[in-house]
Amino acid sequence: MNLKTYKAPTMAEALAEVKRDLGRDAVIVRTRNCRRGWPLGWLRRRDAWEVIASAHLDAPRPAPAGRYAPEPAADTAGKRPRQAPATGGAVAEDVGQIRSMVEALLAMQRASKLPDTGPRLQELRVRLVRQEVGEELADELIAELSMQLTGRQLAEDRCPREQLKSLIGRRVISGEPPRRPAANGRARVAMFIGPTGVGKTTTIAKLAANCRLRESKKVAMITIDTYRIAAVDQLKTYAELIEVPLHVVLTPGELAQAIESLRDCDVVLIDTAGRSQNDRLRLNQLSGFLRAAEADDVNLVIAAPSSRSAVASTLERFMPLGVNGIVMTKLDEAIALGPVLNVAAASKMPIRYVTTGQDVPDDISPTDPARLAECIVEGSLYVV
Repeated sequence: MNLKTYKAPTMAEALAEVKRDLGRDAVIVRTRNCRRGWPLGWLRRRDAWEVIASAHLDAPRPAPAGRYAPEPAADTAGKRPRQAPATGGAVAEDVGQIRSMVEALLAMQRASKLPDTGPRLQELRVRLVRQEVGEELADELIAELSMQLTGRQLAEDRCPREQLKSLIGRRVISGEPPRRPAANGRARVAMFIGPTGVGKTTTIAKLAANCRLRESKKVAMITIDTYRIAAVDQLKTYAELIEVPLHVVLTPGELAQAIESLRDCDVVLIDTAGRSQNDRLRLNQLSGFLRAAEADDVNLVIAAPSSRSAVASTLERFMPLGVNGIVMTKLDEAIALGPVLNVAAASKMPIRYVTTGQDVPDDISPTDPARLAECIVEGSLYVV
């Protein structure tokens, strides 16, 4: 019987070695987690996985060590003494081994769906994860890349990177919202919603200034953010500087009236109060304003430095409100650009704008998928 032992820092790596050595039909006989300490002893311990596998389907399962005492020989009467039952510690060990076996089988099943990847692609996967691209998304990209490249291309240094950039670029939908008036003859209405502190007010000021000063559009701003006096004062200051009207409204009815009074504008930009994704009451109030506005563009604003769990919660709660575009802010404060790709992949919505600072009207631009892909793969900054 040919049993082989494989050790690696993670279960996935150990199973990858098994698959490379024994093929996809390899049988996992046993797995266990070994805790290894660092040489000096005072640093944290790290995991190591050991997998015993065979290429044959009839490989025996080794008995767990320490569960039973050696079986005694039969006595002179031909009877065998009763075997002692397993102790509590042995049962716990057995449960742990069953859990490990289940984890190993699940990991093996997942690994069997992915093509074998060499060191070049593994290096690219590491780059993606370091840029905070979600691991499942990174696996999808590397698997797709592996299927597209020939062996000769995989051996090159530049080709896999360039192809990966192309794959990432195709995952990001770009495009500014149209700035022409809506089909019914009124101004095009764009609302900006999202959690508190993500930069909605500054983003609206930048867009209004660009439309007015650089594109000579007739622009107006409306704010329903009456919870923060500073937000109203900030928009008033910008409105005076770029000479555009600003309306402050308190109710959905007032919002509808304000939009109707601005029919002769090209674009109306609406600022909203930040809502916690956990505050259902405030989100319901926001829904009332959205219905009254009948907005052509509903842009969800997300800060790039936000945690992955916060972004997931934001998408879950805000997307049902009719979002049809994303604005990613504060890329200059993020330690990586992978979250932009994560949001694009999860929302399936266009990333209309990115912002990289506080300067008005600068530090904002339409998303460039090719440039974003370049920054993610090469680990560089996205500078407007």
